Amino acid sequence: MKINISRLSDGEHFYTFIVKPSDLELEEKRFNKPVYVEAKLEKSKRQFYLKANVYTVGRFQCDRCVEDFDMVLENSYNMYYVYDEEESKKYEPEEVVVITPETNEIDISDDVRQMVLLSVPMKLLCYEECLGLCPKCGKNLNFEVCTCKVEEIDPRWAPLLKLMESENLGKESEN
Repeated sequence: MKINISRLSDGEHFYTFIVKPSDLELEEKRFNKPVYVEAKLEKSKRQFYLKANVYTVGRFQCDRCVEDFDMVLENSYNMYYVYDEEESKKYEPEEVVVITPETNEIDISDDVRQMVLLSVPMKLLCYEECLGLCPKCGKNLNFEVCTCKVEEIDPRWAPLLKLMESENLGKESEN
C-alpha cells in the first residue's frame, strides 16, 4: 500500500485501500477477509500527516468454549513524515518517520499490518457472557445443560489438594 507523494499538492488527500491479508503477511487461517484502510494525508511544506483507520474480520477460537467465531477488528493510527531530523524531535519516536526530499512514495503496509495485529484482544471471547465448557464432562454450557456437580473447594485447602494430586501422579507413574 503505497501513496505517491512526488507531485502531491498541499492540503488534504483521501485514500481507500482494500488488500488481501496475504499481501500484508497475515496468517490466512486467521485472517481470510479483506483488510480495508481509509487514510487521510495532509501535506504541508515541511511534513506529511497521515491518519489511517484499519478494518478487517478475524476468525478466532473462543478461550472459554473453544468454538470458532468471527470478530470485527478496528484500529487507527497517526504518523508524521518529516524532512528534517530536528523536526522529528517534536513527536513521539513511534509516530514519526524522517524522509528525504527525494522520497517519491510512502509505504504504509507495515503500519497497517501492525494495527491489525494490535487490534486482536488478549482474551478472545465469542461473546462477553460465554459460559465456557463444563470442567467435568466438557459440554459447551452455551448450548447444553450439564448435570455434573462441580464441587467448590475452600481456597484455604487448595494447596493441600495440589500436594495430594502431585503425590498421586507420582505414584501412578511408578506403576
